Amino acid sequence: MASPTGAEKARYSEANPFRILIENSRSLMPVFIVRPDQYEPALARHPDVAKCITTTWSFDRENYSGPAAEADAMISYRFPKDTLKADAPKLKFLQVLGAGVDYLLPLDWVPKGVTVLTNSGAHVPKAAQSALMSLLMVNAQVPALMTSHRNREWNRIFTSTLDGKTLLIVGVGQIGGGAAAHAKAFGMKVVGIRRSGAAHPAVDEMHPPEALHSLLPRADIVLVNTALTSETRFLFGEKEFSLMRKGAGFINMSRGGLVDPAALDRALRTVHLSGAVIDVTFPEPPPSDWPYWETPNLVITPHVQSDDIDAYVPRTLDIFFGNLRRYFAGQPLANVVDLVREY
Repeated sequence: MASPTGAEKARYSEANPFRILIENSRSLMPVFIVRPDQYEPALARHPDVAKCITTTWSFDRENYSGPAAEADAMISYRFPKDTLKADAPKLKFLQVLGAGVDYLLPLDWVPKGVTVLTNSGAHVPKAAQSALMSLLMVNAQVPALMTSHRNREWNRIFTSTLDGKTLLIVGVGQIGGGAAAHAKAFGMKVVGIRRSGAAHPAVDEMHPPEALHSLLPRADIVLVNTALTSETRFLFGEKEFSLMRKGAGFINMSRGGLVDPAALDRALRTVHLSGAVIDVTFPEPPPSDWPYWETPNLVITPHVQSDDIDAYVPRTLDIFFGNLRRYFAGQPLANVVDLVREY
């Protein structure tokens, strides 16, 4: 989206405000609902932006139609995307309450002239700590110990520390970078993969995505934290797990669709992998008869490791208001979704 002209920037004021619609859904978990007691402090943190905006609230489209027709921006997680063009003809920005947009694919519904923004970065403190927790769990073979617990077996497994072991991070974005910093603090060698190939201060080696297969045999633990797109679906399957070192550990904190669950199940049942921790599944949520609930040496958490119940929405609002400040100043925006790359 083009930067605004000087005249466009100047037109927003208390008398003629930039109009924001917050469209909430009661069916969502509390972490994905914007509350007034979160919003008002955010306005106070950004007074220069606050004086140029007005906000309307809606739950489950109860106060949606009129405000949507006039909205310059919408903050939401769940919204009527198929009618968005007709519902919100003046819309400039759609701020989604998530770092990924895979649940909205394909993105052919995005109206021309609308910029989709994510809250990438809001997850980092909690997600990076959770990544460290998972690294420690996998290294200590907690998944195997929990399987022994369920089987009522006194299975004493002695392990070493993380120091000197190699971590491969597939997807060194903001969360992956935070995880890398924690891993380095515990003495690990960190190898990373990112599309840009750009260096990161906590990553010893950075490689492009096509290097994945050559890097897998080197890793003691693989941490997956990349976006789910049509290109990365089932990025990890039989071949990838077979390339991993025997006894290596696996962690997926990003999206369940990145991993073929049947392939992960086989890698764990054959003890090719020593253990795995996944915060996401395919499908998500899995049904009660999902065949992988009982996969041995596997710890499953229900997509809760990245979202800070207290700080997730406040950080999202800070990101959004920061972008509005950039927009009013005619500066480039952050966290813009590339509709072609799908993230």
